[in-house]
Amino acid sequence: MSFVVFHVQKGVGGDSKMTSHIERESHPNNADATRTHLNKELIEFPEGVTNRTEAIQHRLKNAGLKRKIGKNQVQALRIMLSASPEAMKKIKESGKLDEWCKDSIDYLKEEFGEKNVVSVVLHDDEQTPHLHATVVPIVVGERRKVKDNQLPGDSNKKKYKKKDRSVPRLCADDVITKTKLIYYQDSYAGKMAKYGLVRGVRGSEARHIDTQQYYRDLVLKNKDLEEDIESKNYRIADAENKVYNIYEHRDKIKEEFLELDKQVKEKSQELYITEIKLQHVQKNYEPYKAQEELDLIHTLFPKVKEYMKIAELCKQIGLRFENIKSLFSGKVLTATSLKLYSPEHKQYFEAKDVKLKIEKEEDQPNKYKLSLNGVDILEWLRERTKLVVEKMKKREIER
Repeated sequence: MSFVVFHVQKGVGGDSKMTSHIERESHPNNADATRTHLNKELIEFPEGVTNRTEAIQHRLKNAGLKRKIGKNQVQALRIMLSASPEAMKKIKESGKLDEWCKDSIDYLKEEFGEKNVVSVVLHDDEQTPHLHATVVPIVVGERRKVKDNQLPGDSNKKKYKKKDRSVPRLCADDVITKTKLIYYQDSYAGKMAKYGLVRGVRGSEARHIDTQQYYRDLVLKNKDLEEDIESKNYRIADAENKVYNIYEHRDKIKEEFLELDKQVKEKSQELYITEIKLQHVQKNYEPYKAQEELDLIHTLFPKVKEYMKIAELCKQIGLRFENIKSLFSGKVLTATSLKLYSPEHKQYFEAKDVKLKIEKEEDQPNKYKLSLNGVDILEWLRERTKLVVEKMKKREIER
């Protein structure tokens, strides 16, 4: 199953910097300069217009706008259209790339208006063919946010003449509302169905992230794994010494040693896979593949995501780094008294005879929880809050 790519971004001012990238005035590292001649502009410019930036300005000047364009107002929307590398390769090899381009352009003209689609450039010098479309967000009709603020019966309040709804306006916010963005994903996928493409998962928490951020995240994770392995190796050596020096506890220590050895092997495997991914990203990466790679890591290693959630919870309730590290090593954190902060209720609660431990969920072995004296910490905090509220109500009644 291959998903369509329909990514919308607001341009900055006249968006001339993006024009430089799209028209290959400068060559990015992931583009093959020997194939740049395959790139082409698919929209015929008006007479006297020579590039994308001029096309944007030409549309703005000839749209009949009455209001002055603000300095920081969005003048153009960038839309990238594509699909997975495998799907686009299949479309190209079957000789349907031109047809795919035409169908995509027809869709843009239908949704945004033919005159507003001022440029569509095919990039075929990267690993995956894709389109860079430019839409000038000119709309007709009353502003989306207009409200009648006059109170009933307020005859003294100044009345204004309603504006002509037929006057064209430049308004990106009216074009890319949340509802319309969902609609674009649905309708474009329908248009692309004949190529075997489908819409992405509706309601998915996955978000588009830029490649540089994805690369930085992988580097940081790689560093964390190396430090974790170094720490585990140190503990293995310590466990081996205990085996030789404390004969009467050999069974318990042997079990600890085997568990630590297992963890090191798991972390080593994670490190190996992460390094392979880093090498792949360094050689050849594209923005729309970043989220797929991140999803793959979470699929292969679901514990990583769970560990991060538990670590964040530990930080929120006020545990120190050393305590968090101790918990993740499998130890039980004990204390006579400990103040714990509830991020949900914005207050501290004091716990007595504390025994904190990271445990697996009984009904979901792949899920983890932080337990306080055998009770989920979140449930414990809610119960404490409930008791405080009940005491306050009781005091009010007694007064």
